[in-house]
Amino acid sequence: MHSCLASLFVQCIINPMPKKYLLILLAIVVLGAFLRFYLITEIPLGLYPDEAMNGSNAQEAWATGHFKVFYPENNGREGLFINLQAISLATFGPTPWALRIVSAVIGTLTILAIYLVAKEMFTKENVIPAQAGIQKRNTAWIPDQVGNDRIIGLLAAFFLATSYWHLNFSRIGFRAIMLPMMACFGIYFLLKGLRRGKPYDLILAGLFTGLGLYTYIAFRFMVFVFAMPVIAAIIKWRRERRAVAGEKSHCIPCSLALYVFVAVIAIIPIGLYFVQNPQDFLNRAGEVSVFASASPLKSFAKSVGLTLQMFFYHGDGNWRHNLAYAPELHPLVALFFIIGIIMLMHRLKNYRLSAGTLFIWFAAMILPVALTREGLPHALRAIGMIPPIIIIAGIGAERVRQWINIWVARQIIKWPQKIAQLERIRRELMIFFVLALMVIPLATYRDYFLVWANNPETYNAFDTGHLHMAQYLASLPNNTKKYVIVNTLGTPVRGIPMPSQTIMYTTDTFTAESRAAKNFSYLLRADADSINVAANQKTIITLLDETDRTLTKTLRQKFPILKIQVPGDFIVLQNY
Repeated sequence: MHSCLASLFVQCIINPMPKKYLLILLAIVVLGAFLRFYLITEIPLGLYPDEAMNGSNAQEAWATGHFKVFYPENNGREGLFINLQAISLATFGPTPWALRIVSAVIGTLTILAIYLVAKEMFTKENVIPAQAGIQKRNTAWIPDQVGNDRIIGLLAAFFLATSYWHLNFSRIGFRAIMLPMMACFGIYFLLKGLRRGKPYDLILAGLFTGLGLYTYIAFRFMVFVFAMPVIAAIIKWRRERRAVAGEKSHCIPCSLALYVFVAVIAIIPIGLYFVQNPQDFLNRAGEVSVFASASPLKSFAKSVGLTLQMFFYHGDGNWRHNLAYAPELHPLVALFFIIGIIMLMHRLKNYRLSAGTLFIWFAAMILPVALTREGLPHALRAIGMIPPIIIIAGIGAERVRQWINIWVARQIIKWPQKIAQLERIRRELMIFFVLALMVIPLATYRDYFLVWANNPETYNAFDTGHLHMAQYLASLPNNTKKYVIVNTLGTPVRGIPMPSQTIMYTTDTFTAESRAAKNFSYLLRADADSINVAANQKTIITLLDETDRTLTKTLRQKFPILKIQVPGDFIVLQNY
């Protein structure tokens, strides 16, 4: 994996690329990295149990050396992200940011990935030249070319770097953040490999395609997206072979065979796991599916509608996923997205491959959300839609830049004597265009670091009180007996409900051995009677649900020596 990423950076640098474009790309990546790493140790506050569950599995994997392709707890999770987190935990320890820094790295690499795939999609070799007379009067304002491929790539990279939607998940320890990166790199190398016929491009395409299945369940729908370049390449190869007899070009079937072979090899481990454990293949997806509703078609239509509107109007209301109910796209990016769709539709004949791939990518990645009926609109399940949306917005922004140049060029034709004045106007309009774009990162910084990070709802959404409780328990000596009563509901993980994971991860007490070594006991509410409090043994009892006054009263009546203490934003019962 690391060698693949190193190869990407080398290619980006050594390939012919004007210095100004390289400097702009580096500036965009630095900006994106700043937004993803800035205050990563402090924001978000707290640690959500789903993140902590990843951490507990990662701790156990590192301690035992048993790294899994699939972790069945918590409704099942693909293993690649958790295994990467294990490396981070071994380096930085059981802190929330040690889980999230992996997401920040992946989120930053995705900025480079989206530049590469957007540029590749609109490179001249992937475009069918416009035929003379193809434009009608009412579309004469549209030039033959969508725009400069590098500028489209840079605009897409900028929009991703400054996207609140992508930034949010780049700072949380959820495995879904890997999907956009793997999808972008996979499509990039597949398009490039089919265009050039270079084996290493196709090997990397196969690796990213296969490894993508180890990231997030929604990646399974990417099979439809990868199929588009494959089918287009076969059709093009057959046509060219008939038209140009005797002229040799690279063997498309050979390229596809290499790509599929590498992808299949990469898929084998997780494929064998699902053959042996078929119940894990769907699991959670089956529970929230629209097909489990009374009217599947109606539920599907509702899911599609709610998902489409979240880009422009009513976004995800979950504070872990979004600045609640805010649109997922900045208004300017949303406008460029609409312009980009119109542009591609008008130039569909010339951009069949790129437009077809983007539209299928968009449609395929809406399915993980549209086929569910829970928590809609759902920004996390829709994370795979980010790349096609952002690339299309880059096309729209490039189109606006072209409009400025076209308008000035027409005025110069009319008023050649005013060329100096018109050139000044063009420069001023371009400056205004760039300044308008600069509003986006400022708005994202404000919304995330000033508004969202300081909202009380964010504090609660990440179980911050439980994290503080866990940090307090972790600070106590091993000779203190610690009881954690898990009096909350949640998916059972080895007999204990999920909300306990924030405590287990932070105190490194996920396994029975570590609990015994650190004197921890996790009990269900029904097992509270087994607690023993002796005067000569320092004992502390915590309740995950502190509002359970009945249980608190029962414990104090049974053990009069217990006292209520408030070490922070939580309470404990202790005998000292």
